[in-house]
Amino acid sequence: MIRQIENPLSLGLAVLASCFLFLSGLAIPLAGVLLFPLVPQPALAYGLRHGRGPAMLLLLTTTALLYLIGGIETALGFALMALLVIMLSSSFGRNWSIEKVVMGTAAGMLAAIFTVLLLIFGSLSQIREATSNSLYQSLELSLMIYEKAGLSAETIQLARERSPEVIEIILRILPAVVFIGFVAIILINLVLLSYRFPESRTAFYSIVDPKEWKTPEVVIWCFIPASFALFIPDSFVSMAWELRTLALNTLLIVALLYFIQGLAVVAYFFHHKKVPLFLRGLGYGVIALEQLATLGVVGLGLFDLWGDFRRLKNRDLNETEAL
Repeated sequence: MIRQIENPLSLGLAVLASCFLFLSGLAIPLAGVLLFPLVPQPALAYGLRHGRGPAMLLLLTTTALLYLIGGIETALGFALMALLVIMLSSSFGRNWSIEKVVMGTAAGMLAAIFTVLLLIFGSLSQIREATSNSLYQSLELSLMIYEKAGLSAETIQLARERSPEVIEIILRILPAVVFIGFVAIILINLVLLSYRFPESRTAFYSIVDPKEWKTPEVVIWCFIPASFALFIPDSFVSMAWELRTLALNTLLIVALLYFIQGLAVVAYFFHHKKVPLFLRGLGYGVIALEQLATLGVVGLGLFDLWGDFRRLKNRDLNETEAL
């Protein structure tokens, strides 16, 4: 790991950077999508330069400052990001695969959030009710903003009528959405750290070439039963609704893994076919913005399990025979 002499100025700058990113993400909705994933970056980089002890001091100082600025809720929000920093940095230097680092940290964050909510509210039903009320308030606030912006009254009324259905869908898939959100934040920070500290890249995760990454084969045994579980009728078992909800969340997480594998396949062919950077950017933009293209990449990653489009299995077999 990288070490430098600690000084108050670098600590102060890192605290200010953390506060700026976090408060900007809260105050500016559009900017929040871009800035919020970057909140852990100052603390992670500071920890690499000065060690875990000074990094903990940075996180505690930032949390205390945000408490003075915005109160307990703001401080707790940052404390969640601080926990992510601690979990992620704890995986460094262990020679873990990138999927173990990312999925393990995301799973730990999801478990931590669930535990805290359970301690606060006492039961799953209370958590669900509180989350539902919060979603209703957020949706109503958004509709008021759109109404002032000139959106037609008919559209606003239709959205209010459909809001119970929308909230119900969000509640059902919320665990998977939160998990996927953490995966995205972790990946963004790992990529940034890899570019900022290339000499320490091997300490972050173990991977030969991102273009050759593939989902562990055991994941298919999560995908198959979850797919069938979606069609369990209510008359079949007493907990059919709960099983379908679990299956839906599982499928969303598995789809994320195969989407990443599909992106690796696309990147592999872009590289080997020497596609110009402009066309690569255009292709990735279409994948990000077009739903059909996104689903196509998920399917590409899934069928790569059998199709082996990059011929990775043949390469592994040849290397084994050479030994």
